Amino acid sequence: MTQTSALAQRRLWVTAGCLALGYVVLTFAGVVFQYTLQLGQSQSEGVKQLVQTSLTRNYVGGYIEYVAALVLLVGMLLFARLLRGETETTGWLSSCMSGAAIANVAVTIASAAAGAAALYGAHHGASLTTATTVNNVRNFAFFLSGGLTGVFMISAAAAGRVTGLLPRWVSYTGIAIGAFSILAVMGARIGLQNVSIMLWFAWLVALSVVALRSGGRATYAAGGSMVRVPATV
Repeated sequence: MTQTSALAQRRLWVTAGCLALGYVVLTFAGVVFQYTLQLGQSQSEGVKQLVQTSLTRNYVGGYIEYVAALVLLVGMLLFARLLRGETETTGWLSSCMSGAAIANVAVTIASAAAGAAALYGAHHGASLTTATTVNNVRNFAFFLSGGLTGVFMISAAAAGRVTGLLPRWVSYTGIAIGAFSILAVMGARIGLQNVSIMLWFAWLVALSVVALRSGGRATYAAGGSMVRVPATV
């Protein structure tokens, strides 16, 4: 690899890190504007969150989260490309990352559509029971999306370890949190999903920082060829 192509690779790592951080920031910004009717909450809470809440405010928050999902898709696909490596194993892991990214964003957007439909119906004559049922589609989609983020984390962490492009601690924590995210789907009713999603955000921020600071760095031999320095710290 020439110095020019290595510089381009480094810029892609920086871009991936920025996209991942952008997703986290946009997601939290969107949540501020939206209702949070959870599965099994009381009827009075349903009235408050679905009927009495501001439709415009919630749609603004929903749109911000929609943009966040698009940013996440681009960022996750870029990480999958950067961790592709040169072996069949890393190629398979990269494919798992890409598939999980696409499926996760598809489920996220579908759940957002269900939430928007529930709000719209509640504000335009639909019964509270109907609006709550549609909103529960959103809740269950959110629960199931945890398994997809888990697949992405495990695949990215394993690819990072095999290629040496990610530090050991990022890889090991990614595998652990990814496995927990998959298992947390079964415990969503008792709040495990809320724990797993916060751990996902924390791991993604850590991955972003690594990408911004050291992702894709290399040293050059005397002849101008590149020798990649594995991230082992």
